[in-house]
Amino acid sequence: MTLEALSLECQLLCASVATYGIHATGQLTPVTPYYNAIEFLAPPTVFVAGDDDIDACLVGTTIQNVIIAFRGTIPPNIHNQQSVLDWIGDLTDEPVAVPGMVGKVHDGFWQGLSSLWAPLVKEVQQQMAATGLPLHLTGHSKGGALASLAAIRLKQETPIVPAAVFTYAAPHPGDFEFAQQYDREILYHRRYEYGDDIVPHVVPNSMLIDAVAHLPELGKFCKGMEKWNYNPVGTLQYITWDRKRIVPASPKLHIERLVRLAGAIAEGRFEEIVNAHSASCGGGYMSGICSSKLCAGA
Repeated sequence: MTLEALSLECQLLCASVATYGIHATGQLTPVTPYYNAIEFLAPPTVFVAGDDDIDACLVGTTIQNVIIAFRGTIPPNIHNQQSVLDWIGDLTDEPVAVPGMVGKVHDGFWQGLSSLWAPLVKEVQQQMAATGLPLHLTGHSKGGALASLAAIRLKQETPIVPAAVFTYAAPHPGDFEFAQQYDREILYHRRYEYGDDIVPHVVPNSMLIDAVAHLPELGKFCKGMEKWNYNPVGTLQYITWDRKRIVPASPKLHIERLVRLAGAIAEGRFEEIVNAHSASCGGGYMSGICSSKLCAGA
């Protein structure tokens, strides 16, 4: 599939999935069909950092843009309920204040971005200077939260102004005050979410906590988070359960999502919840955003 056949949101979704081919050694194994569909002009530069090399991203150039794509969290064992709960727990952390940033941000995500920051910025500046192309940031899951934090940090700390941010299944990167400032400064951010994927609700805000407070597992899990006040950033593009439509945010949609998700948790449908988070071929994100031709034969 040529780049011209891909929409921008599909190209960046493919870049997000391609980051799962990054190894702790700093090597990148091209994940097909996603990597080839992006059509990088040269192999992208890869960065790995953090405890156990858990944080990773790539920077690459195509004929139309420079891309920063952050790797997400490795999915849990879908057949083990405790594994799912532990995985959700890994995405939660207290909000902290950082210099120059309005409000508070997720401590773990901020530390992850900081571990990659200096060499990442240098590489982005070099690729943009060499091409004059716009910069797009992206990421799936945790990678989406890092992309959001990177976008506003680039704008505040460097001469680089991101042209657009596209995130998929991203958890909340900061609190309400941070989200307000982010949306004032980053004018083009499309936030894709799908079905009963729980990660876009993490770290929980008060409405989700109220919805699951009566459930033994997550009620106990959410205790103490009521005052954290995490919020999403960007403009929601919601892929409906049937994968046939992408709709904007609305109060009715928000309530329906919470009711359906709480029901899935109460019924123990953890495999379904985890599968909804997948960005690969066969999952709701890829089916809702990219042409079926991309995954044909995958």
